[in-house]
Amino acid sequence: MTTLEEVIGPYLNQLSDNEKQTYQALLEHRRDIPNLSLTQMAERIYTSKSTLLRFIQKLGFKGVADFKYSLDWALPYKEISQIELDLRQATQSLDAALTRSLLTKFKALVHSSSSIYLCATSESQYILMELFSYLLLKKGFPTSRIRITLASELTTMVFERLSRQSLVIFFSANAKSTVVRSAILNLNKREISTILITQHSNDALEKEVKLLLAMNFPSHLPSLSRYRLGLSSLFINYLVEKAL
Repeated sequence: MTTLEEVIGPYLNQLSDNEKQTYQALLEHRRDIPNLSLTQMAERIYTSKSTLLRFIQKLGFKGVADFKYSLDWALPYKEISQIELDLRQATQSLDAALTRSLLTKFKALVHSSSSIYLCATSESQYILMELFSYLLLKKGFPTSRIRITLASELTTMVFERLSRQSLVIFFSANAKSTVVRSAILNLNKREISTILITQHSNDALEKEVKLLLAMNFPSHLPSLSRYRLGLSSLFINYLVEKAL
């Protein structure tokens, strides 16, 4: 039987950013795929049923059953063992990153804000933002979500109307986005609290925001690259559950 990687090969350069994210998420959950319904599969990878089904059909499969049972979803034993070891180490690293000081500061910022805004630019970060919004709502903190772009009049208008009691939380993989850095600097000038959730920290970022929450994925574990969305989701769950 062929693998998903082999099937996707001819299509890889034709995939949109969203489809590439769907592909990576499916790889993360490959061992569970044969036992999941379309609904369960979509929930597991944080996408809609219609989006997932279109992706499956784009690859030439008639439907979800054809997709599940026509492919080999197993991993070689050595690869499974190494990935499990790396995931365990990465999970411990994420847990350790959330120190008592960071959790206390995050809790204080959330509780003291009159309104919370969540902002993201890329598709993968937007998925994390949606999850974060859901987790905060479960704890009793409603949020407003914004997909920010450099030329968005709506984004500019919303930011201009924020009060000093607002809290703005940015999701950015590496915090190199011009629109994110510009928005953070402008909000700082108006003394509006900002939080940045990103994959890597540096001294400059810590000075620009009220609170920097960096996952700092271990760079020596290359096998984890396709699991970063799942690990980022785990980090967010840890953050909300421990702090609130």
